[in-house]
Amino acid sequence: ELSFTAPDGTGHTLQVSRVEGGALWAVLADATSGRTPDGPSDATGRPSSYRFRFLRTEAPGADGSVRVDLNRITLPPCAFNDNFLCPFPPPGNTLPFDLTAGERRLSGS
Repeated sequence: ELSFTAPDGTGHTLQVSRVEGGALWAVLADATSGRTPDGPSDATGRPSSYRFRFLRTEAPGADGSVRVDLNRITLPPCAFNDNFLCPFPPPGNTLPFDLTAGERRLSGS
């Protein structure tokens, strides 16, 4: 698990997996996933953010802490090509706030 405090002071926990080199990896969604601030899509019908995104961190330090850079959140491979299979966020990995950092949608899509 990866626990953190949001800018508004609320605590959140994400289920993560350990990947190569001990890094942490999470599949997550947030309040912007698949919608725009004005509804499910913008004037062109494009969602403001893909359905879910990936977060990868460095390996935790000796004290168990890790630096989370939300600007490094990426789109999953299935956002680029329908031939890729991608995992969905596990229960509890949907953040209740707008996460406007990181990759949100493909340019022009």
